[in-house]
Amino acid sequence: MYLRSCLMARRLALLLAAVVCIASGPAEGVSLTLGEINPLTGRLAAHGTALHRGIVLAVEEANAAGNRISLVTRDDEGRPERAVAAAEELTGRVRVAALVGGYVDTLVGPISEVAERQRIPFVATASLDERLTARGYRYFFRISHLTAYVDSLVGVTLEALRPARAAILSSATPGASQLGRRQRERLERAGVRISVFETFTTDLTDFTPFLVRVRDSGADVLLANAFFADHLVMVRQLRALDVNVKAFLGAFGMEFPEVIQQLGPSGEFLFGTTGWEPGITEPGTEAASRAFVDRYRARFQAEPPPLAMHGYAATRAILAAADMATASGRPLDPEELRPSLLALDLLTPLERLQFDSRGESRHYRRLITQVQGGKRVVVYPPDRATGRAFYPMPSWKDR
Repeated sequence: MYLRSCLMARRLALLLAAVVCIASGPAEGVSLTLGEINPLTGRLAAHGTALHRGIVLAVEEANAAGNRISLVTRDDEGRPERAVAAAEELTGRVRVAALVGGYVDTLVGPISEVAERQRIPFVATASLDERLTARGYRYFFRISHLTAYVDSLVGVTLEALRPARAAILSSATPGASQLGRRQRERLERAGVRISVFETFTTDLTDFTPFLVRVRDSGADVLLANAFFADHLVMVRQLRALDVNVKAFLGAFGMEFPEVIQQLGPSGEFLFGTTGWEPGITEPGTEAASRAFVDRYRARFQAEPPPLAMHGYAATRAILAAADMATASGRPLDPEELRPSLLALDLLTPLERLQFDSRGESRHYRRLITQVQGGKRVVVYPPDRATGRAFYPMPSWKDR
């Protein structure tokens, strides 16, 4: 009798377990609300739109795999006060699980203050200010950093170009200004004379006084720590003023396809930096990179600019961390996302994503490209180069 009762109890338990499994169905995917803040209008709209589209693709990819990710997007218009208002709304009223986005540290910094106060993880898509990861903030993460820009721009200057004199012009944003100072320190230590070192306001539209100084100083190389729109104006004015530096290196935005399209012959031989672009990807991620390019073309009927991959990679980091938290059985809330982000080890076409205790990316790199024959060729660092740097570039009259 006792044995029969045990067998009946066991069968009942198995039956109940089967009923529970049938009722619950297959394991559910991740469900969360993600907040995005980017400059979608205003002077930085091209940069913010590229980041936004990468974020959208990552969310759509996750939802196609059975997750339920709700993306709530806000436009900060390139204004810090709007970025703060958006962050307060998303973390307060909307109650997002995490924040993603941000272009230039005058916008990223204020967002990070709100995120830290509200204890909401914020993964910045484009941030360089060294001070932001020195504050001991627990909820701030970023996929880019200043050191990668310094290493690549100074490295190619010293190893491939070897100028006697260099000029450095920097936008007044925190990251660009810091980049200029680090470049100056390292170049001067290596014996390069810095003949012009200037900072300009972010709303400047005429660089003539600076470029005349560059010409009169006899600078061989011009390092421009500026943005997409600045570079277009600067290069056109270099040509109009017949300022014949031997090399022009642009830090931010030179990787946009529109640089080649809009500058035409004037864009030949210009150097820029990139982390990723179609055909240039982290080794071992070629298939994933091609898939991203195909999805981007189909979704937006355009070629993906490199910043789109920054948005994609940052969003992938948050979603992978959410998946880790869900798989461990922990409740999916901001407090659980933070340790998962710290434990993350994710390979993306942009980089291998791991964060240190400060929220700094461990493996971020910038490659140096040069426009040759209307296409970008990777010329630095040597282990990723697909061609050699052309130096000096021809004078404007010889083109």
